[in-house]
Amino acid sequence: SSSSSSSSHNHHHHQQRRRRLSLPTFIRMAWVGIFLALAHGLGNTSLNYSPYPLKVAFKSCKLVPTMALGACVTGRKHTALQYTAALVMGMGLAVLTAADVFSTKQKVPLSLHNDGLRHHHGSNAEEWSRELGPFVGPILLTISTVFDSIVPNLQEQLLTTAKVKTSEMILVSNMVMCVVLVIYTIYNGELRTAWEYCSTHHDASMVLLAQGFSAYFGLQCYLAIIRDYGGVIGVLLANARKIATIILSFVLFAKPFNERHVVGLMLVFVG
Repeated sequence: SSSSSSSSHNHHHHQQRRRRLSLPTFIRMAWVGIFLALAHGLGNTSLNYSPYPLKVAFKSCKLVPTMALGACVTGRKHTALQYTAALVMGMGLAVLTAADVFSTKQKVPLSLHNDGLRHHHGSNAEEWSRELGPFVGPILLTISTVFDSIVPNLQEQLLTTAKVKTSEMILVSNMVMCVVLVIYTIYNGELRTAWEYCSTHHDASMVLLAQGFSAYFGLQCYLAIIRDYGGVIGVLLANARKIATIILSFVLFAKPFNERHVVGLMLVFVG
């Protein structure tokens, strides 16, 4: 009886401790949502200034800054060989993912963005775009990748030290990210365009809904991996998922397989 009352007291004390930590924990989870919004927003905005393959290259090498920042956030340290392997794998994933874009010579229509700048701001915007445009894309991608690398380390810290549940992490961080992105898309007009498109294309709404459900369950698994094995392993397995998606696309769809795919696969497996 005394032992049961003691365990009950300890459980009650633990719950009280959790409640005292709830506000700072909520704030830290909110920062995760803000960093996610900045990473996605800046990455997409960079496409107005840089071609898609450059974004792929930056995002594919996210594992390296994740490992470096992990040493500061979680204290995990890695060897030079591990950094080299991560870099080689990232390069392979970048080549593999962008192979179709290079082979079909698809380019992002940067002129559309420049035309919009000229329409709204005149010759000053045109001169600014001509002089600084080539540097804006890489700068935005660098900042986006840094934020994207901070996120899994913060998630690991919250899941392991603050004992946050994966469902709580998803709810709070995505709620904050949603608010930030809604405000931004209202400002630049993308939300209205997307709403009008989904209103006339109901199949697109269903696809987005299905993607949302799939993303939720996938994120649950991803956060469980981060909680049990760390943020770096989570990013590593996310890269493996991208590779599996690319390979599966060749099985399900008729796509050309060229020498860039071979080089990308070789680099991935070497890494």
